[in-house]
Amino acid sequence: MPSFADAIEATQDLGGAVSFPVRFIIEEAGSVFLYGTPVMINGTDGGVQAWDATVGAGHLIAGFAIQPAQNLATTGAGAPSGFGPITGAGSNVGSYAPPGDSFQPLAVVTPPMVPMTDGFNYFAVAAPTVVFRGRIGTSASAPIATTNQQVGIQYGLTKDTGNNFWYVDTSKTGAAAVAQIVGLDPLEPVGTIGGHVLFTIIAADAFGA
Repeated sequence: MPSFADAIEATQDLGGAVSFPVRFIIEEAGSVFLYGTPVMINGTDGGVQAWDATVGAGHLIAGFAIQPAQNLATTGAGAPSGFGPITGAGSNVGSYAPPGDSFQPLAVVTPPMVPMTDGFNYFAVAAPTVVFRGRIGTSASAPIATTNQQVGIQYGLTKDTGNNFWYVDTSKTGAAAVAQIVGLDPLEPVGTIGGHVLFTIIAADAFGA
């Protein structure tokens, strides 16, 4: 089955705010998830990692990543300590001791286009009032049509096996549900196959809700 999912993004706050909350927490080592991935907090070291699709305590959805993971060598690599500098992988590339520069023995030389990292992962918080936008489908990464009857129903989330983005999965209901549909994308006609729906994360499944 061809992939159909795309990045899940925050679109509005039902509380009336003109923006939505964003948090940043140290990233779990070795994480390689995509922008728009649901993320959770690792209970052992506090790092942000991709949600493991398990519903329940210890697996709460913190939010949806607004940047791709950085595949850090260690959890939070590069994150500054109190009153300290950012020392991420990007800023350390090409550190040369004298005689490379005898006047600046602690200087770093970063090649052009090397990305900087502060050791954090930034994500839109899955607060109960924040509305997210994602595609809808069923098991086996199969897109289905949007319908007005889907509004108000609670479903789960599943990773698309074709491209590793996530989508709202109508085959997951009851105890497997984590998202409640609050509307259909107004820019798409009702009946769009694999169309976008608007949803919130159920408070019981949201980290810090």
